[in-house]
Amino acid sequence: MARQHQNIPTKYDPSAIESKWQNKWAKDHIYDVSEDTDRPKWYALTMFPYTSGDLHIGHWYAMAPSDVHARFKRMQGYNVLHPIGFDAFGLPAENAAIKRGVHPHTWTMQNVENMRHQLKTMGAIYDWDREVITCAPEYYKWTQWYFLKLYEAGLAYRGEAPVVWCPSCQTVLANEQVVGNNECDRCGSEVTRKHLKQWFFRITKYADELLDTGKLQWPDRINAMQANWVGRSEGVEISFAIFRL
Repeated sequence: MARQHQNIPTKYDPSAIESKWQNKWAKDHIYDVSEDTDRPKWYALTMFPYTSGDLHIGHWYAMAPSDVHARFKRMQGYNVLHPIGFDAFGLPAENAAIKRGVHPHTWTMQNVENMRHQLKTMGAIYDWDREVITCAPEYYKWTQWYFLKLYEAGLAYRGEAPVVWCPSCQTVLANEQVVGNNECDRCGSEVTRKHLKQWFFRITKYADELLDTGKLQWPDRINAMQANWVGRSEGVEISFAIFRL
């Protein structure tokens, strides 16, 4: 009769097993990325989560497949850089902080700490030494640098244009953010239209290049989205019939 092994668990306990191995991976630095390597490089980027306070299933829906792909490339011998960070700018964060009576920096960094912990439980191959937080000066100084370069090249300019405006959020909305009966999708307030002086990027200068997707292995629907987003028009020719009354 075979001897039973009393120490083998009969049920999978993720909180114990996964934390054990995640701690070992962190201790062994197996996901640290070294720039000194002869291996081919592979850069895998997933959109950084917004610091709303908690992750949800939508984050896992986006991040789990991208992490699987990054691991696959790592197993193929690539030197994979799969960064992570937090999109921590914007009026929604400020409005949420005002609503709770706390400073926006306090509110945002509390959310970062909580979401960082949640992300680490996922066990993704992120190099946390390369974490970025977009509201940190060491990050947004480069955003400012890029903007100045665009301005110096004549690609950023001021102008006035009609916008969709939420009087409650005190911010401009995209058309997709207007839902229901002309309402803001964040707060439910009725939106208005008004002219506002704002900054623009002269993207039209690159319309031809943006429409040239022949060398990109994109699905047809993505190519169509790109073309519709660029929205280039060659104009129209209309002929009117003339009737003598």
